[in-house]
Amino acid sequence: MWNFSVPYVLKQYIDALVQPGLTFSYSPGEGFKGLVAAKPAAAIYARGGAYGPGTGAESYDKQSYYLRHILGFIGLSDVKQIFVEPTLAGPDAKEKAVAAARVQAEKLARIF
Repeated sequence: MWNFSVPYVLKQYIDALVQPGLTFSYSPGEGFKGLVAAKPAAAIYARGGAYGPGTGAESYDKQSYYLRHILGFIGLSDVKQIFVEPTLAGPDAKEKAVAAARVQAEKLARIF
């Protein structure tokens, strides 16, 4: 997470990908339609703090909301998410978070 959202480099990449006629279309009758359909996606988020459910800081998470919104806009509705947090809570917490994310990623890779 970068200032509660995505890094500018990722935003630039998203801007290059989200293009009319390539990843979405628009017509007056249908409105906007994602063209990248029936494909799974995985998003792995790294965060210095903890922003998940029950932390009290959930409203600061603009990162996963934004990425899910953009991916959904282009048609990717099956988005699996893995959160690596809190990475700034000390070496032990970071190692535990990375290990838990690795387990989740391995499970996800088997069904992807």
